[in-house]
Amino acid sequence: MIPPGCEGQFRMRAWPRRETTPFEVSSGELATLRATAVRLLGEGEYGRIELAAWNLELNDWVRMETLEAGA
Repeated sequence: MIPPGCEGQFRMRAWPRRETTPFEVSSGELATLRATAVRLLGEGEYGRIELAAWNLELNDWVRMETLEAGA
């Protein structure tokens, strides 16, 4: 079961350059999250973004991709 408050099977966590706490967004559309991640990195306020998928077998999020500014 996907955790309460997560409306989708994919999650994006973005770490602002000046903060240690990421914000999270979940969605059923991976392409939308990936496009948002690229846009946020391009704006320069975020240094690291992770995309993850919910794994029913593990009952946990599994990181699929990590995007970093300047990489």
